[in-house]
Amino acid sequence: MPSVDELVEAWCACDRRLAFLAADRAVIEATREPRALVVEQLREGMPHVDLFHACAVLGRLIAESGGSPSLASSLIDTAQQVLPELGGETARGARAALSEGFVAARAEIARSKAAERWEFPGCVVPLPDASVAIAAGYPEDDEDALAAWAARVASEIARAGYRRALLAGGEKARALLFDALELAGVKVRTTSPPAPLGRGR
Repeated sequence: MPSVDELVEAWCACDRRLAFLAADRAVIEATREPRALVVEQLREGMPHVDLFHACAVLGRLIAESGGSPSLASSLIDTAQQVLPELGGETARGARAALSEGFVAARAEIARSKAAERWEFPGCVVPLPDASVAIAAGYPEDDEDALAAWAARVASEIARAGYRRALLAGGEKARALLFDALELAGVKVRTTSPPAPLGRGR
């Protein structure tokens, strides 16, 4: 009977034959450990919940390592070529778990990149007289992350030598950034978005 390592190598070899992106070939090598866990779960006849958890971890690692959706979507098909224990119904569940892990990780990465755009100096426009305009558009769904962002931005603005700030943006972001800037010794003026212009008659 083939060892776990031999089965993982055979699985990776199937994926290497299909991979056409250099990034995917690197991801195939980076996923040997979670693949081994999937193989072990199948060979030992572990409960499906454990197998599906291992597949979700594998999907997350593919996304975090920069693997393509094509690689993620074909991984269970290639596993079936070398793992006879992976039958049709189990394969469907494994594919779903792997996809959920992949998609969840991709969404987290996208949110993180979107939030990074609101870091200093991307969220500011320098003005005359040691002043700065700040767009407080950081996502407001996580108050702890929002407070940490406000503290970072305020610290960077004070360190850069600005002493006055014009602040606009979301209500929570403005409030937290206002407090952080005041603590940093920066005089703040807030503004709300202008009212829409009326239609000409």
